[in-house]
Amino acid sequence: MFKKFSRSIRWRIGNQARGKRFAASPVWPALKSYENRPAKNDLEEFFDRNIDGPGIWKWRHYFDIYDRHFSKFRGAAPTVLEIGVFSGGSLAMWKDYFGPGAKIVGVDIEPACKRYESTDVRIFIGDQADRDFWQGLRREVPKVDIVIDDGGHLPEQQMVSMEEMLPHLAPGGVYLCEDIHSERSSFASMVHGLADTLNNNRNQTAGTDPERRTVVPSTPFQSRIRGIHLYPFVAVIETNELPRTELVSTKHGTKWEPFLS
Repeated sequence: MFKKFSRSIRWRIGNQARGKRFAASPVWPALKSYENRPAKNDLEEFFDRNIDGPGIWKWRHYFDIYDRHFSKFRGAAPTVLEIGVFSGGSLAMWKDYFGPGAKIVGVDIEPACKRYESTDVRIFIGDQADRDFWQGLRREVPKVDIVIDDGGHLPEQQMVSMEEMLPHLAPGGVYLCEDIHSERSSFASMVHGLADTLNNNRNQTAGTDPERRTVVPSTPFQSRIRGIHLYPFVAVIETNELPRTELVSTKHGTKWEPFLS
């Protein structure tokens, strides 16, 4: 058993190294000039107008990621939980972007951040690595559509927050963790492990329906999770709006192998 486990670890590490070598190889063609950059979305426009007042500190490429995954919630009165309030500027950005009715929930370890509370903003003070804190927050906030982890940025903090809040996410929700700043981040490794489980087809069976080629009963994770997206410094996990009970490969057509008959 130990030898089998050891071979599996060596295989995984070897393929990770292969991927890194491929990423660092000279096969990637240079893109043309960045002059034709797409127009700024509303989040980036808000950020650029925010010259004075409460600070917002973001990597520029984050705005496109936000808009890609969050735009469906605009005007839908979502509950948005942001871990890491800091100077409070992003709270106003989310309120402006999601529109009237959006409920913004901020989490920070600094008690002074409580001052940012308002009619549409609730602030909870606590340590994002404290599981008891999250248990209490879930009782107070029974429905969360979006989680944005911009907190302490330490992998252990990110892992605990995701373990506690990803299962709590509403159907069709989005979990976004930003500022993953290391190739050897244990949080990134955890996300890669989650991605591996999305490919689980160990219970694959032949379909009883003539149109079905293969059927894979969904694991609880596959039933709940729609997809995992990776970007520079960012991981995004989306949940399904409805349970996915099975993964089905369907065949249509009448002509199959041999192709030249």
